[in-house]
Amino acid sequence: MKKVLFLLSFLLVFVISCGSSDPVRPEKQENPTDQADSTDTPEDTDHADSEKPSDPAEPADDPTDSTDPTGQAEPSEEPDEDKNPDEPQEPEEPAAEKFCQYACTKASDCIQGESNATNDEDNYKCENHKCVYLGCLNDAECEEVYESVTAATGTVYRCNKNGAYGYPECTPACSSAADCNNLCEAGTTQYAYDLDNYKCESGLCVYTGCNSDSECEATMSSSDYKCLTQEYSGKTLNICNIPCETAADCGNMVYPAEVYICENRQCRMKSCESDEWCAENINSKFSCL
Repeated sequence: MKKVLFLLSFLLVFVISCGSSDPVRPEKQENPTDQADSTDTPEDTDHADSEKPSDPAEPADDPTDSTDPTGQAEPSEEPDEDKNPDEPQEPEEPAAEKFCQYACTKASDCIQGESNATNDEDNYKCENHKCVYLGCLNDAECEEVYESVTAATGTVYRCNKNGAYGYPECTPACSSAADCNNLCEAGTTQYAYDLDNYKCESGLCVYTGCNSDSECEATMSSSDYKCLTQEYSGKTLNICNIPCETAADCGNMVYPAEVYICENRQCRMKSCESDEWCAENINSKFSCL
């Protein structure tokens, strides 16, 4: 029995001593390829990606964004590129003034008094109930009207499309300004209708207007007449006339003083108030147009 116990004790000591002298085995090293294979898949990196800072090129969501929940952005009103807010706006043009004018429904209504070749139905047009004088239409009309003058002086009249009064008018044919001096002595310059008051343009005489008050006084034989600027159909022309002090100085055989104003010593038509006002102050054939 003692031998058995001794042998067991000996075996136990041997086992213990052998176990303490066994070198420690190192842990198995992971293969690099195994490490790569163990890298997280995209599905496994969701959490990591959620912690990654946002890309500066991609702005964060604006809490004030008005994008429709359906995903469609609300249309925004685009500024008008043609309009500059800093550019001053042009004021609206005022309404045109109205004056008492001979009213019409057809061209023949425009003939006043006796008619002739340059003052009959075909020399007018009725436009917006206003009579518009068209002037002469051709040389034949002028030859007919000035037939007696041509017989007496030899001067031939032609229809000048570039008339001094803004519409075609009958004027003498010419080769120089001297041919246009029909009312005064040849070569004179002291009057308002002599050598220095005309020009010969394209073979036709064109009146250029008076040059001074003295010309008007000499022509009219009165110191009351002065050389004043008037407007005719969009053109300005200096003519001999009596300057006014008040509207009372402006009345004549056709238009009474009530339809005039005196402005800068010149008589000008007053803006009318109504058709009735024109009829009352002139006659029933005139309307406010």
